[in-house]
Amino acid sequence: MDQFTSPQIGLALRRLRKKHNLTQKDLANGICSQAEISKIESGTHSPTVDLLYALSVRLQVPLTTFLNQSNTLETIKIIDDELLTKFQNKKYEEIFRLSKKNIEHLDKSEELRSLYSFYLHLSAFRLRKIDYRTCIIQLQRLSDNYIKIYYSPKMLFRIKSSIATIYQENSNFLYSLKTYEELLSFSFDSEELLVEKIRLLYNISKILVSLAKYERALNYVKEGIYLSLRFKDMSLLGQLFYQKGYILEMSGSTLYDINDAYQKAYTLFDILGMEEYKQILIQNNKVTMPYHSKE
Repeated sequence: MDQFTSPQIGLALRRLRKKHNLTQKDLANGICSQAEISKIESGTHSPTVDLLYALSVRLQVPLTTFLNQSNTLETIKIIDDELLTKFQNKKYEEIFRLSKKNIEHLDKSEELRSLYSFYLHLSAFRLRKIDYRTCIIQLQRLSDNYIKIYYSPKMLFRIKSSIATIYQENSNFLYSLKTYEELLSFSFDSEELLVEKIRLLYNISKILVSLAKYERALNYVKEGIYLSLRFKDMSLLGQLFYQKGYILEMSGSTLYDINDAYQKAYTLFDILGMEEYKQILIQNNKVTMPYHSKE
């Protein structure tokens, strides 16, 4: 029998099964073994045409639902990238209007609708159409929806991180810390999520500094530096060394260790052309001045 080999079929099958509130055993009953369903969903086994057809009948969806899943995910990624760029450029009003308009034309079960909902809540908060507590409640509901229906660790991570950030911005440091530390239980089994873990460690350390818990903050920073060096990721390495220097300074460490951390931060900012960060080091930390006397 011919087999379908798209890795997205397993993700689609899992999403549809959960949508119908079926266990793997329920879905497999009379069609195949539970183990086979498990292997398909995990991407280690490719279903035959006949098996996929039988599963589509039980799930009450056309066979093409599985075949089009790859294109659907690519579309979601493109839209996500566009909305993220707008968000980074603070085009909140444009995002709000666009998201609200598109949500009206999408079924509640569609993942694209959930993506638009994510940006709708965040843009509404930034535009002060809703307060931060309402935004957090909406994001938590969205997170629950992703857990029940979709298999998207990256999106779950982003939603939870947004909740933690909003808590932090509103000085609810303990709630922010709790949310961030919950994210450490995620499986960081991809390069993309590994970068997110480094950012997570950095953010946790900032909250702990706000709470004057310097020893714990330093441990998180050290882990972030270790991962950055191990996997050759420089995206936050300069900020991590800066944070390390600041923590050492606040906790009364030796001048040598403080200077060493700040010097490494400055060197990285210089290599990456991060002039603003270089100036912050020069202006706010006298221990770094000897390294820049020739400039």
